[in-house]
Amino acid sequence: MHQAQISNDQFLKQRLSSLSVDNEEYWSFKGQSNREYCHGIFQYPAMMVPQLVRAMLDELLCVNEDIQTIGDPYSGSGTVLTESLLKGKHFWGVDINPLAILLCKVKQGPFYIDELRCKIDKLASAIQDLSNEVDEVEFHNIDKWFRDDVKESLTRIRGCIRNEPELWARRFFWVVLAETVRLTSNSRTSTFKLHIRTEDDINSRQNDVVSIFFETIERNFVLYKNQFEALHSLNLLDGKHYKKKVDISLANIINVNAESKCDLIITSPPYGDNATTVPYGQYSYLPLQWIDLDDIIDEMEYDPLATTHSIDFESLGGSRRITDSEVKAFCNLSGALSIYVHKIQSQPKERIRRVTSFVRDLCNSLPSILNALKLDGIMVWILGNRTVGGHEVPLDDILIDLLQVHGAKHICTLSRTIPTKRMAPKNNRSNTMSKERIVVMRKV
Repeated sequence: MHQAQISNDQFLKQRLSSLSVDNEEYWSFKGQSNREYCHGIFQYPAMMVPQLVRAMLDELLCVNEDIQTIGDPYSGSGTVLTESLLKGKHFWGVDINPLAILLCKVKQGPFYIDELRCKIDKLASAIQDLSNEVDEVEFHNIDKWFRDDVKESLTRIRGCIRNEPELWARRFFWVVLAETVRLTSNSRTSTFKLHIRTEDDINSRQNDVVSIFFETIERNFVLYKNQFEALHSLNLLDGKHYKKKVDISLANIINVNAESKCDLIITSPPYGDNATTVPYGQYSYLPLQWIDLDDIIDEMEYDPLATTHSIDFESLGGSRRITDSEVKAFCNLSGALSIYVHKIQSQPKERIRRVTSFVRDLCNSLPSILNALKLDGIMVWILGNRTVGGHEVPLDDILIDLLQVHGAKHICTLSRTIPTKRMAPKNNRSNTMSKERIVVMRKV
């Protein structure tokens, strides 16, 4: 590494670390994590705090003004995307969940605000017109997850959305419908997993589906308009379209070939297999049943609705089939993983498989991610160290080990408390975590 680059990294480390000297909770953003702009149009699980991403971008852009393209290989609901747009940067993103891709595509625009207002009013009239014929919706266990009156209202709303001729408007409406499904289904909203409510709870709920839909659409319209006005004031729009390039793909990042697209990657991958951390796929299953998937993407690598676990199975650690020799091989790559596996060696083998299969998939994703990053590009990984088998899984140190195998250089690790991130403090198998690590590295 050139001496100038070493000096640059030392300066970046000092700059990032100094922010938490006087305030050790600087990176936590307690009480400052409101979701303005399009950050607030859907309650997606475990969303990153926008203010954290914004502050990190501010610091990195001060150190390196040449950053033009920002990437997120685990894009989720599009927090990094939205903040990248507000900084006037190109964006590249990937996610395995169609619902995440839908959210990202809505957040990138186009921002036809006046036209959207007219379309909302037209949609409202169509939904109120009970004479409109709509196609019935059928999928496995639909009557388990939706009361008859709720199903009838959702079917009517869905049919009217399908009659909207403009794709950009349908996508906006699909996001609203997805949130409405989440709020009116028979699955409990207190968990991200599909957990049925009690029969008494289901029968006693006051679910005015149409009112919930239009309360959500009005809220989202204001957020959408605010984002348009912010981008417009920054001269970042060409007409109603964002000026810079936005490239979003539905794919498993392991299979993506994106050569030297990004100057900077900011991402927060899952903290472990979805089944025992955050089940993004289960959470998305019911909303996606009501959405025309062709409006999200033309072709999909897999069927996300084959079962309630299809998306989670395709995610990191989705398959726990891993041999003892593979476990040993990944322990040889990471001393931190080896120490952890040794600590739980006497415990049920399922725990070792659960952790190491996730590490295997994370490791297998790194070549694609590094391939998408330009030489000397910066990576910011926001991670959580969960507890399995009574011992903390040192995901931050494991990731550092794996990236260093590829020649990456560790710059610094910061810590933050999780004040409001939407993830349960516990699940039925283990405690999760209350803190996150921010690992900053460089591709060299």
